[in-house]
Amino acid sequence: MSLRPRIVKPRVHTNVVRTIALRIVRGDHPPGKTLPNEATLQAEFEISRSSLREAVRVLAAKGLVTTRPRIGTVVREPHDWNRLDGDVLEWSLATTPDLDFVHSLLEARKVFEPAAAEFAAMRATAAEVALIERAYFGMRDNLPQDVDACCVADVEFHSQVSKASHNIVLQQLVGAISAALGAVFRLSTQLASSQERALSAHFDVLECIRLRDAQGARAAMNRLLGVAANDLAPLFEPKETKSGGGSLSSRSVASEAGK
Repeated sequence: MSLRPRIVKPRVHTNVVRTIALRIVRGDHPPGKTLPNEATLQAEFEISRSSLREAVRVLAAKGLVTTRPRIGTVVREPHDWNRLDGDVLEWSLATTPDLDFVHSLLEARKVFEPAAAEFAAMRATAAEVALIERAYFGMRDNLPQDVDACCVADVEFHSQVSKASHNIVLQQLVGAISAALGAVFRLSTQLASSQERALSAHFDVLECIRLRDAQGARAAMNRLLGVAANDLAPLFEPKETKSGGGSLSSRSVASEAGK
């Protein structure tokens, strides 16, 4: 009787990819170093060579590794990773938050989200304002009992503001970072010193858009980003305390987003 090739179930494949990825983001396999050879990984995960190579292809597509002839699978530098990929975000935040990425995201949001709010106040239709309002109510009604649902509504709030801007580039930007926003919103919501203050900041953005106050909407979005930065500031304190410097301080994070 002929032997059929072993079929690896999708869940097994996903677990292999995730396990190797977590080792990379934790630093178990540092940048520039090679992963264990195929035979070692096959034996560990009990999968076929083709299945292992497919897992490596997934990691390579996300920028974590590259394969080199006669060398093996080499771990790439973190700046080469696809940091906005949903899986890469999940892997990164499953260990310890990447503070450089969190800070970079805050800076990027400061550049385009106030503009999106300003344009939304000028261009939003009544139906689009209603969608922003619905997202706000989704946040309000799910706090504090359901953080995940609140974060989903928070992402929807910012997505609807960008759509109401009627600027294609801004819409694409928010769409591209939606997974990143969701991950960081979960962090900020869990760390929030005042959920009421965060809700109030979102309501101010909504009201300025509803009232067609373009400059007020820009200012309100800047204030909202300042609230988010303040909530995330505790993440930056332990590293600075332990290292004695060289890391971003909570004060600099808050001031960057709150300007």
